[in-house]
Amino acid sequence: MKNDDPATRERKPQTVEELKAQLEKSNDRLRNSETRIRTLIQTIPVGLLITSEDGVIESGSPVCLHLFGCSYADLHGRSLGELFHFEGKMEEFLSTIDSNQTKEFAARRLDGSEFSAAVKVSSFASFSKPGLLIVVEDVSAKHELEKLKQEFLSMMAHDLRTPLTSIKCFLELVSEGVYDGRIDELKRRSSGIGNDTTRLINMISSLLNIHKLEAGRLQLSMEVIPLSEIIYRSMQSLASWAESRNIPLDVPPAKSGLLVSADGDYTVQVLVNLLSNAIKFSPKGSPVIIAHEVHDDFIKIKVIDKGRGIPKDVQARLFNRFEQARLSDARVEGGSGLGLAISKAIVEEQGGSIGVNSEPGQGCEFWFTLKREIPE
Repeated sequence: MKNDDPATRERKPQTVEELKAQLEKSNDRLRNSETRIRTLIQTIPVGLLITSEDGVIESGSPVCLHLFGCSYADLHGRSLGELFHFEGKMEEFLSTIDSNQTKEFAARRLDGSEFSAAVKVSSFASFSKPGLLIVVEDVSAKHELEKLKQEFLSMMAHDLRTPLTSIKCFLELVSEGVYDGRIDELKRRSSGIGNDTTRLINMISSLLNIHKLEAGRLQLSMEVIPLSEIIYRSMQSLASWAESRNIPLDVPPAKSGLLVSADGDYTVQVLVNLLSNAIKFSPKGSPVIIAHEVHDDFIKIKVIDKGRGIPKDVQARLFNRFEQARLSDARVEGGSGLGLAISKAIVEEQGGSIGVNSEPGQGCEFWFTLKREIPE
């Protein structure tokens, strides 16, 4: 039965003014809804494409424009085949429609470069017009991370297994009496095993340090200390090794009274790492120079060698974790690829910066800065 009770029936506008007011409220709600939807589309971390049923692009979100490196005008009217490599995979792409499955395809930017894209497709109808909604996510970083992970595991398997195998074999030979009565050979062999053990300890310490730095748990003890102390301690740590490789350490005299704000032990670790790399890649007889520049607010410490230098494309990523392990020299020299990443984190935690200047065939200049303290 029809309900005519005025108390329960929605009141209809009685005047033109009331009708206009109600219409304005409806428009406000619509505008607010559109604003929220637009904000959501602009901030969602994946790209959205709207296409016709046959795959002609009608619209794209700002993230999608960024992913493909183009403007809306560049994107509008293109076919999906211009953005994705579907060669031989069109059926695979079509199978994702409304299947809640995500498939990966090679995506092509406007400049011709490519990236790996995870794609999910849904059908929809707008004003009774069928179309496709395509979610696009750049998964190149995930692949790069997985690649780094596999390289790291490969590196660790090699760098851990080799010395451990050597230590195990040595202990077995000792227990079998192979070195009985051969004390000189036993001492010589023990020295080599000691070096392997030290390398393992240093590798594990580096892994723990990078983990602590990333987790924000590395506690620095900042103090005001003489610059000369940092340089002296670093040189003493590597003097014997540099001498054994016939690499002179050249240190121009520092101005007395130069003070820096730093964690002494960790800063020495940074300079030792830069020095050891310079010694490692310097030709015999070629000096490694430890220099410094004094500025008003900071002091720049430089480690200069005359080695073969570093290509420009490598310099940009040299301070990334495990990067050295990806270079052929790392296997020869036994680098873990963590030293420069740890050095960068330590220097930046102290408010400084770190970098490298190099030309292939002309050596390297690694540098980092420390805050200068001027005595009152």
